[in-house]
Order: sequence, then structure tokens, then C-alpha cells
Amino acid sequence: MTRCTAWLAVAWLAFPLAAAASPRTLDWVDLVPESQRATYDPAPPPPAHDYLSGDAAGLAAMQVMDFEVNDALDGQEVRIPGFIVPLELDKAGRVTEFFLVPYFGACIHVPPPPPNQMVYVVMKQGISLDSMYSAYWIAGRMKTESRSTALGAAAYTLSGTLAEEYKF
Repeated sequence: MTRCTAWLAVAWLAFPLAAAASPRTLDWVDLVPESQRATYDPAPPPPAHDYLSGDAAGLAAMQVMDFEVNDALDGQEVRIPGFIVPLELDKAGRVTEFFLVPYFGACIHVPPPPPNQMVYVVMKQGISLDSMYSAYWIAGRMKTESRSTALGAAAYTLSGTLAEEYKF
């Protein structure tokens, strides 16, 4: 090893700039506080198709309000896979604001996940959705800031910088 390559190796260990630029890949359990992870269930609830009927089954479509977050994620550059629930479109029909949710149909056919399992995303560059059934990787800066709409509440917001279709 030359003196120059030895110096570069030491510099790389001391200043891992490239590693810091990569977003942290998250799973949905990472959004739950450590104290709740033992009881975390990633499965979606059963569909609620009769939520407007007014009977007791209709209560199943209501969002369980849990705003406890993983504070370690605040300000982090992250990427997380999920399904898009569109909220705002630009003039070209691209989705610019949306909820990112862990399972298909959330907020539509099944109750919304708790707020600490929903991310409110704002994309500067809108996304042209090829399919509402597709999952996407969304990357950007995560904040532990809540946001509510008529469709539900999210305990996280994300300034989206990259969206790509999730490939199984």
C-alpha cells in the first residue's frame, strides 16, 4: 500500500461522506416507537365495505389515533416502500401530495392505519402513477410532524425527492 492510498483509506474511515449521502432504508415497524414494537402487527385490518351503514361494523372504518413516533427519525434522509393515497395533483395530473401507507386500500376500502403508520408526503416533482395498485419507494427527509386531512392523519411528513416503483 502506498503512502497515498493509506492516507485515502484513513480519510475514508474518518470522513465517510458517501455513506452519509445514502438514505436510510426503513421498514414500517421502524416508525413505531421501540416501546410498541413487541405488539406491532403489520397485517392490514379486514376490509370495511359497509362503513356508511351506521351499524356497529361501521366503527371498524375509523382510524385508531396513535401519534407516538420514533423520534430518532426526525430530520433523517430515508427511503420507505408503500402505497400512495393521492391527495393533490398538479396541472399535468401528477400526484404532488399524498399519504404513503403500508398496505393497499388504506383510507379507501379498509380503515386508515394509525397516524404513526402513515406518512404525509409532498413531492416537488409530481409522480405520474402508472397504477394505483403499485407500491413505490419514496425517499426524502423525514420529519416527526403530524398532518391531518379528511382521509386521515399522519404522524410523519416527508419532503419527497425520489419516487420509483417497487419491484418485487
